[in-house]
Amino acid sequence: MLRRHRPLAGRFVLLEEIGRGGTATVHRARDLQTRRHVAAKVGRPQHLSAEREHRVEHPHVLPALAWAATDDVAVLATELVAAGTLQDRLRRGPLPPAEVTRLLGQLLDALVAVHASGLVHGDVKPANLLLRDGHHLLLADFGVSTRAGEAAPLSGTPSHLAPERQAGAPPHPSQDVYAAGLVARRALGAPAPLLTLCDSMTRREADKRPTAAQAGRRLRELSGPC
Repeated sequence: MLRRHRPLAGRFVLLEEIGRGGTATVHRARDLQTRRHVAAKVGRPQHLSAEREHRVEHPHVLPALAWAATDDVAVLATELVAAGTLQDRLRRGPLPPAEVTRLLGQLLDALVAVHASGLVHGDVKPANLLLRDGHHLLLADFGVSTRAGEAAPLSGTPSHLAPERQAGAPPHPSQDVYAAGLVARRALGAPAPLLTLCDSMTRREADKRPTAAQAGRRLRELSGPC
């Protein structure tokens, strides 16, 4: 059992739990070395090692700030984003099309960088999209990320998995594009011109989906608010 208010891995004081997944918990914590408040993801080293290794530096990817571990527990510290996630925002209702267009553009830019590094995020969904200051999107949680094409157990959120991944196909960048299209459709909540792009991103046939870069170019070509 984790003990609050006592340093974990000799460095992090856990203050309150703010999230929970299958293999880790996320806490608001204080970093004793930097004296900053951070989001501390806590789990067993073998569960967090992939997330530590699969980091991508990009303005729209949540940066890792620190790592600490003992034999039985590891802590991955990231920026503490007070504004919350896109999922939190959508609880208040759908977003204006122009805002969805802007956020989708940021997400696609992040995915271009992720895919260029040879990775597949594998769990693109509103709960993993943080909104710094309410408008700057940050792609988070690389806990199930894998190398493209490598055999990997089925993981991620079932409702956001591409059909071929659910059928057992190996991870592929097009599956992240599919999930991003689902995110945009959910955020819109109503028909709009942007849905044409979302429809192309969520085609069942993987080879007919645009890449993240192609979808980003098409997004910029849209002449008006969507």
